[in-house]
Amino acid sequence: MVDFVGPALQHAKEAVEFDERKEYDKAYKSYFLASQHFINAIKYDKMEARKKQLTEKANEIMTRLEQIKKYLDEQAQEGGSDPSGTVMKNRKAGDPSDQDEKSKMKAQLNDSIVPEEPNVKWDDIAGLEGAKEALQEAVILPLRFPQLFTGKREPCKGILLYGPP
Repeated sequence: MVDFVGPALQHAKEAVEFDERKEYDKAYKSYFLASQHFINAIKYDKMEARKKQLTEKANEIMTRLEQIKKYLDEQAQEGGSDPSGTVMKNRKAGDPSDQDEKSKMKAQLNDSIVPEEPNVKWDDIAGLEGAKEALQEAVILPLRFPQLFTGKREPCKGILLYGPP
């Protein structure tokens, strides 16, 4: 299995270091690479809780990426240099290529979110009858028959799943 989270975190760490030193060109590149790795991690990760965390982190990085991009564009319009002393490229704010990058990144992030429900029936799962029954009692029955779970007969608040996936 390919690890996308490790490189994403490494690039994010580098980006923060560049950001703190006000080397915004390098920070932008590192944030961009980190966002690409986070998007791939979201796309290929199987655990929903981890996908949610990765999505939150990717959104944070995308927000900072947009802030740096805006700053770099403003500096380019003024024709100046950034605080690290490097001469800025001649970019214009609102450039179509900027919009393409932004829309491409958002499209990749949206592609990694699966809005469809899988078409898996309880009979499709082999074995583990006790686990399936416990899940049905804890999750399915309270949703289908809420009138059975009133007063002191409350549905359970959680279920502990353990063992190999």
